[in-house]
Amino acid sequence: MLDFITGLVMDGFLPVFLTLLDFLPTVVVLLVLVALFEHSGLILGFSCTTLAVGIAPKDPRYIRMLSFIPCSAKLPVLMFMCTVVLGWSIFGVAFLYILALTIGIILGGYHVLAIPRLRHIGFRDFILLIIRNIIEFLKRISLGLVIAVFALYTLQFFNLLIPIMSLFAPIFTPIGLANPMVLACLVFGLVAKEMIVGAILSFGVVALELTTASAISFIVFALLYTPCLPTLTAIKSKLGLKHAAKTAGFNFLVAYIIAFVFYNLCVILTL
Repeated sequence: MLDFITGLVMDGFLPVFLTLLDFLPTVVVLLVLVALFEHSGLILGFSCTTLAVGIAPKDPRYIRMLSFIPCSAKLPVLMFMCTVVLGWSIFGVAFLYILALTIGIILGGYHVLAIPRLRHIGFRDFILLIIRNIIEFLKRISLGLVIAVFALYTLQFFNLLIPIMSLFAPIFTPIGLANPMVLACLVFGLVAKEMIVGAILSFGVVALELTTASAISFIVFALLYTPCLPTLTAIKSKLGLKHAAKTAGFNFLVAYIIAFVFYNLCVILTL
């Protein structure tokens, strides 16, 4: 028991949170930009898709669009994979946001093209909004990291992780994501997207054995696949269980197809 606790703290929590601190300042800058867009009324859903669904019109096409918008919980995933793993600039993250928004608008229909009336941004209120967003983000990411690291370390300690995740490997082989540890990151992301970072940092990037092609596939799939459980619960409350299930399956299929295209293009280009 002592070995388990010591390993959990020293090999699990400590390296994960130290790594998180390295790219946290950049995430905070992006959170400021997110607050600017959302507070002005330009777009809805950047901060939290679950909350956005709760106050959105009862329109399946609008909800479909929201399900593809990258929330703040996906931000550290995109930042870490783009800047740390692939060595891209912050513009890579901007491209991914544009990609997700474009897909959401195309699949959501004409309703999403109506831009809300812009709101005046008071400096004091805007600063308070930024502070609240940062505090809320830190609370969510910290909780997600703790849960992910604890669960993953426990599964690894008792040698259960690889046998369980290997069952899903054949499904994800065509998009280059057959590694059991990569699949574990995505599975935990279904609970909360911020847990993906916790899983990645818990394993270590080297253990994921990502090539450039599979890393790009992972980013694209994580960007677009099934929303987290709280969001699906919100969709169920608004539109019913059937629509929540359709959203889960539809987003997974869209993410899979686009990741398949990106992955195979990268393989052809020998990336």
